[in-house]
Amino acid sequence: MRNDRFFALMLVLLIALSGSAVAAPATVQYVVHGAQNLIDTYREIFADFTAQTGIPVEVVPTTGGQKGKWEKVLTLVAGGVSPDVVGGVSTEFGEFAISGLLRPLDDLIRASRVRMDALVPPFVDALQLGGKQYLLPYGSSALAMFYNVRLLDTAGLAYPPREWNTREWDYPTFVEYAKKLTITAPDGSINQYGIAGIFWDSWITLPYPWGGRWVSDDLRTFEGTRPDTVASVQALQDLIYEHRVMFNGTGQTNFVSHKGGMAGLGTWSLAALAQSDVDWDFMPWFRVKDRAQAAIFPIGYGILSTSDKLEESWELVRWLTWNEKANLEYATAAGAIPSLRSNLPAWRNHWRSVVGRPVSADVVIEQAGLYFGIVQIRKSPAFWTINDIMGAAVRQVTANNKSAQAALEEVAPQIQSLLEETAPRFD
Repeated sequence: MRNDRFFALMLVLLIALSGSAVAAPATVQYVVHGAQNLIDTYREIFADFTAQTGIPVEVVPTTGGQKGKWEKVLTLVAGGVSPDVVGGVSTEFGEFAISGLLRPLDDLIRASRVRMDALVPPFVDALQLGGKQYLLPYGSSALAMFYNVRLLDTAGLAYPPREWNTREWDYPTFVEYAKKLTITAPDGSINQYGIAGIFWDSWITLPYPWGGRWVSDDLRTFEGTRPDTVASVQALQDLIYEHRVMFNGTGQTNFVSHKGGMAGLGTWSLAALAQSDVDWDFMPWFRVKDRAQAAIFPIGYGILSTSDKLEESWELVRWLTWNEKANLEYATAAGAIPSLRSNLPAWRNHWRSVVGRPVSADVVIEQAGLYFGIVQIRKSPAFWTINDIMGAAVRQVTANNKSAQAALEEVAPQIQSLLEETAPRFD
């Protein structure tokens, strides 16, 4: 009788253990690009998620930036081993939303009753297409303006304002500052540039301070030959060759080596700036028209429609978005301003603490929330092809081989055709 009871208890235990194994949460595969130290930080954040929810997360790192990441995703999906969540995604998501690879999140948002009003509105809106929310943001990177405090002091220049859209901080004033910060050697070479390098994240960010853009809202019409957009590209050539105040290349190296007085750099460069010996601060972008603005990159994560772990994937996305600690840590590591409004003071204080002085982080926070331009051209399914065409065209301008007007008019018909062929059609 005792043996019967023993075997019965063992059977119950085995069944219970078997049921627990079946019910164990599946591992979420999270695809993201980034340097190894960034991937390690993400793994630490996901370890907290697993500790709180019991859901394991496997990070699938990729190389090749945004393009390389999506190529990896497509390869995995084609091989029948679809990952679940793709992170570090900005407005290039349009191609994959239109093709059906990304799953709209609206039904999950409604069912979970999460507070969308807790997030910075433009970060959310930029990650929509056709009225649907395809991604949720962890934050937004920004193409911010910086200045070297010591070099401005040496030149006897007042610091730029900390407020956006002031009449005194316009483009002509910016150029005058650049001229006074440029130091030319007797042989004509430049020892110090007023502008450390081209203030861009490639051609895509150029038009916004001038009030221009590359494409219409429906992603169907190329607007690169509009006067304000042409003027933004022509300004690069003028600053390099006519005014001789800007280095023809990226500016981070010149800025951190005290060879550039002002620089347009992404917030993803903040960690490197914080480690430099430059006494720097943020400044607002110059005003060209009635309202100053500059490019931002709302960025987040989406769930693949090919994932078979919807519940676990949504738990991860929801946690990363609305958990204050996770949102702040993830956004800060990725060089982005956090999407949770409640985290903005903590983000500002983080950089003040890291740098060791009260840098004006509110300037870039206001850029992202109030004075932003969204890079809509990246939503076009033809973006990667257009990127090659436009990159070559703008290089002709910065090499002083063609005027901006000539270069843009030359490629406009080809880009217009690409946009028309791939423009999304929404019901």
